[in-house]
Amino acid sequence: MSWKDHIVRKSLTDIEPYKPGKPISEVQRELGLQSAIRLCSNENPWPLPEKVVEAVRLASSETCRYPDPAAYRLKRAIAMRWGRSPAEVIVGGGTEGILYSLFQSIIDEGDEVAYATPTYPLYRLAAAASGARRIEVPTDGSEGETGLDRLIEACGPRTKALVICNPNNPTGSIMTRTDLTTLANSLNGRETLLILDEAYADYVEDPKYASGIDLFDQLGNIVMLRTFSKIYGLAALRVGYAIAPKPVVETYLKVRKVFEVNSIAQNAALAALSETNYIQEVRERTLAERERLNFALRDMGIRVHPTQTNFVVLHLQEAKTVYENLLSEGIIVRLGDDLGYPGHLRVTVGLPEENDLFLQSLGKVLKRLAGR
Repeated sequence: MSWKDHIVRKSLTDIEPYKPGKPISEVQRELGLQSAIRLCSNENPWPLPEKVVEAVRLASSETCRYPDPAAYRLKRAIAMRWGRSPAEVIVGGGTEGILYSLFQSIIDEGDEVAYATPTYPLYRLAAAASGARRIEVPTDGSEGETGLDRLIEACGPRTKALVICNPNNPTGSIMTRTDLTTLANSLNGRETLLILDEAYADYVEDPKYASGIDLFDQLGNIVMLRTFSKIYGLAALRVGYAIAPKPVVETYLKVRKVFEVNSIAQNAALAALSETNYIQEVRERTLAERERLNFALRDMGIRVHPTQTNFVVLHLQEAKTVYENLLSEGIIVRLGDDLGYPGHLRVTVGLPEENDLFLQSLGKVLKRLAGR
């Protein structure tokens, strides 16, 4: 065995790196395209409000200074937004950055992290990075099939955390208020932290949905994750937050990266929090475009899963072939194979003109494949 083999952690040998959606520049370079549209990463494509743009401009003049490591002003604004204490708020580098540090702060040797699949692949990677044993609980990914009983059964005495993406990425489905309450109550006496990733909560229409914050006061085992990367339109700045019990926050602060959230991100997020009219407008436009896409896709004879997010999910037998053909048309969507959801394409709801181009290109691709 060489020193290189010896020095690499054995527990990571079966872990594949995360496969992000392709950047526009990469697709243009690889395929020689003049233009392309990106509908693969569930970003908010609508222009930012002027107040947020101005906050970015002002903060950029202080790039020679370290950011506030405590994110004092942003943390207090988030606490006020949810009626919590600042001592119950974590600010970090997106939900991804928070999860990595959170797992490192709570996982001991032999502990487990559980999660339903298919779901956001970063849960698996963050758990592996902490040295946790990973407990994957398969569900069929359909609306209303959350695998509640299997999730409860999977959590044993060494399960430190159960992560639920609600609404779920990549399926777009939700865990209802009834199921979430049952799950939280079942874990409350087991010393298992229920971590709820609510990145897409702002897009939910279903009245059966409930945020983890609704259970936070009743139970002591809830962590609610939110992000500024989706409806707030700050994906490039990498800032998210969590509402968590004080002991969890205190332990988290021992291992988190000190200057993880830069000044530009902090100031932009602080400005974005107050832009309630913008958020409502983006929500309404996104939901209208989502509905338009669903109708158009069904008219094309495509099976579309109902979602409560800013993306649509297409069930296609030749998903990979369609994905590759769409790339050649300059349309970047997300291949379900990369998300543990083979046979599907996940398509972000873009601007109206982007959605039109996607539908036109998809129709062209399907016609071409049908004529082979």
